[in-house]
Amino acid sequence: MYDIAIIGAGPAGSTLARRLGSKHRVLLVDRRRMDLDPCQSPASKLCGGLLAPAAQRELARQGLGIPQAVIAGPQLFAVRTLDLSAELERLYQRFYVNVDREAFDRWLVSLVPHSVERCWGWSLSAIETDEEAPTLTFRTADGGRASVRARMVIGADGASSTVRRLVYPTETSPERYSAVQAVFDVGSADPFYGAIFDESLTDFYGWTIPKGGTVAVGAAFPVGAGVPARYDEFVGKLRASGFRFGRELHRGAAAISRPTRPSHLFVGRGRVLLAGEAAGFISPSSAEGISYALRSGADLAGALDAGPQGAASRYVSAAWPLALRVGVKAAKGGAIYGAATRRLVMRSGLGALPASGSHNPQVDLGWLR
Repeated sequence: MYDIAIIGAGPAGSTLARRLGSKHRVLLVDRRRMDLDPCQSPASKLCGGLLAPAAQRELARQGLGIPQAVIAGPQLFAVRTLDLSAELERLYQRFYVNVDREAFDRWLVSLVPHSVERCWGWSLSAIETDEEAPTLTFRTADGGRASVRARMVIGADGASSTVRRLVYPTETSPERYSAVQAVFDVGSADPFYGAIFDESLTDFYGWTIPKGGTVAVGAAFPVGAGVPARYDEFVGKLRASGFRFGRELHRGAAAISRPTRPSHLFVGRGRVLLAGEAAGFISPSSAEGISYALRSGADLAGALDAGPQGAASRYVSAAWPLALRVGVKAAKGGAIYGAATRRLVMRSGLGALPASGSHNPQVDLGWLR
């Protein structure tokens, strides 16, 4: 019998395990084979791998500094923003830390106390809840089955949370998007990150993130038919606009959430609670989720310190600032993704960096005319 079973070893789950592992009997489960080399694990996290200032602040609050092995180059200081439909382009200064996302997650797991039991390559298939201790059934890495009991179950398993789906199927979930990201070979990366808007393809956005001799090119699309074709069209438009991509090395897709109203946020109740994106904690304007995951994991750890009785209500109280942040970001997203407002801001040049020759190469949008 475990005190706490944590499903998902991303930033939320690993933070929770790190904070509680020396005080309770904890099981940490993830479908990734984190005992293997990342190249051998087919379920690596699809993520651009940029730590926003909010994530940096949360790491600092938790007393953590990123090791060199997690850092990915180059470290850039500008985001080129393009509105392809309106033929607008601006350069904005931003301060992200470029990391290898899989290495980042593995580093967080390495901080978890050795007393925490880990089961890699396990996938949750069923939960039987009762008042004392839920029973969880898993498909194991070797294709077998395993069942465990825990006094508390924590779903930290992302946008497609199996815990949320199995235990709370009637709760309103955030709108789901399909994020597609491919890695391309490049001779020399452009000295900026990219944020691209094109409402003919998606009401969200796309991105480019240089990583050494490669560049990650991604976009989020409403779930539905034709996502691969829309992604190919997106890449084609970027190539035609002057972005320098070589051959595609590999491609992946994953679900992401986009909470836009309070009912999309749900932290669970009783003995089954949710953290990170499984609870709806993610920015609806940028899809940045690492800061929310780190903070919600820490908030939940504080709520569980006193035991399972009343943990849910303590967690709700601790997490309300996160819920407020989601609401603020939803309002910001309404402005960013409202074409008229976005174009007004871009045309004004408010907050944009001035052009400076070769340091601000111009993308040719004339092909759109």
